Amino acid sequence: MCTVSWLPGPDRYLLCFNRDERFTRAPAVAPAVRVRDGVRFLAPLDGDAGGTWFAANEFGLTLGMLNRYRVPGYSAPARPRSRGLLVLDLVSAPAASEARLRLTPALLAVTQPFTLICAEPGQAAGITAWDGTELATGYQGDAGFLCTSSSVTEPEVAESRRALLQGSLPPSADSLRALHGSHLPERGRRSVCMHRDDAETQSYSEAIIDPDRVSLRHVPDAPCRGQPLPLLTFARRRLPCPQPE
Repeated sequence: MCTVSWLPGPDRYLLCFNRDERFTRAPAVAPAVRVRDGVRFLAPLDGDAGGTWFAANEFGLTLGMLNRYRVPGYSAPARPRSRGLLVLDLVSAPAASEARLRLTPALLAVTQPFTLICAEPGQAAGITAWDGTELATGYQGDAGFLCTSSSVTEPEVAESRRALLQGSLPPSADSLRALHGSHLPERGRRSVCMHRDDAETQSYSEAIIDPDRVSLRHVPDAPCRGQPLPLLTFARRRLPCPQPE
């Protein structure tokens, strides 16, 4: 249960992510500078399985993981692997294309259905969907709504949130942040900042990718009432330019 939007620009972008979870899940671990395969990244960690739903690495690649629910005909493996651990498998990739190459059949076979957002500077956002059988990727270059998920009445919730975010055009950083903390059209299961009796939006994260910096702003609570933690940031790492033969 999540909602993702973005604001792209030349060699920069803002990616916004609401994480909706049931109250029965363990509290998340606060974001920190972490290292995987020698590559630094910024991410919170899931309190149950130790993976993550949102991570931005030093190359400016940001990954966002959303669960998919009620996929027709899908049967879960006997021992499914946490989808958040898959993000950690991909987070050291220098580019979205490399991250997607790491989605091997062996990893996918033990991973339940998901939607993976891959954002990088100067490119359309990649939206990769796994339904337990097939992997498909689409792309969106326009600012605004990217994806949402809900464990209850998903088509209704998705349409409501899509309409809200598309209705904010032309979007700005401030308007997207406001919508992620809003209770439009009313406080409840359809609002972007979601509240139900059994679950709610439990955090808001945004990756701020600039030409020379990678930053993460994180609110460890529903964004309608929470306060952001101190901004985490480090220098953006550039890939070496290929040398002419």
